[in-house]
Amino acid sequence: MNSRELFERRDELKHVISEMRLELKDVEEQLSDTFLPVAKDVLRSNGKDFGTAQITEGNQRLKVTVGKKVSWDQDMLRDKLNAMSPEDAHHYGKLTFAVEERKFTAAPPSIRSELEECRTVETGRVTVEEVE
Repeated sequence: MNSRELFERRDELKHVISEMRLELKDVEEQLSDTFLPVAKDVLRSNGKDFGTAQITEGNQRLKVTVGKKVSWDQDMLRDKLNAMSPEDAHHYGKLTFAVEERKFTAAPPSIRSELEECRTVETGRVTVEEVE
């Protein structure tokens, strides 16, 4: 292939890849819409909001992973961290005014209750896989 043909082929492939990504996104959304409610019920029955749930659909066993997306109210979190001792504020907070989820989870109840109102938890990425 000459360079012109290579560029044309590359453009064709980019177009195909773009279309496939859109189709994949649509299929992933349909799987999520179908299985997320069932997975959330299973997780809730285990006292969880996020994580991995094993479910059965017909004769298929599925593993549905429900991710967690956490965001923080920056102004409120800044104020809460500024009100803490400098050692605690530096340990739990980052300059971007975020708290690492593992540190928040492990924090004593008094600190967790202070930070809780700054925290927003949303459903993150959902994956559905067949289990053999």
